[in-house]
Amino acid sequence: MIRLNVFIQVNESNRNAVLETAKELVAQSLNDKGCIAYDIFESATRKDVLMICETWKDAESLDAHEKAAHFITLVPKLQPKQPLFHCFHPPMHMQYYSVKL
Repeated sequence: MIRLNVFIQVNESNRNAVLETAKELVAQSLNDKGCIAYDIFESATRKDVLMICETWKDAESLDAHEKAAHFITLVPKLQPKQPLFHCFHPPMHMQYYSVKL
């Protein structure tokens, strides 16, 4: 099993658009083969941070997801055209965990 935490930095001007795009990505990704869980979370302490939390059956499932049309179309919309100068570099930061049960 593979678990990903993807942190997305937003600003006041793009937050709503990024959140709506992330919700669309979640809805479509939940239908991908091998997807165990996929959700978007908003930070309770920082309005400029969103997190997508993903759980995949295996590396093959994650690889297929990253090649899916919805992933290729929507993920670039989550990344700002202009870099944001804050604590995250780049604006999307991913933590990758592989768990063997």
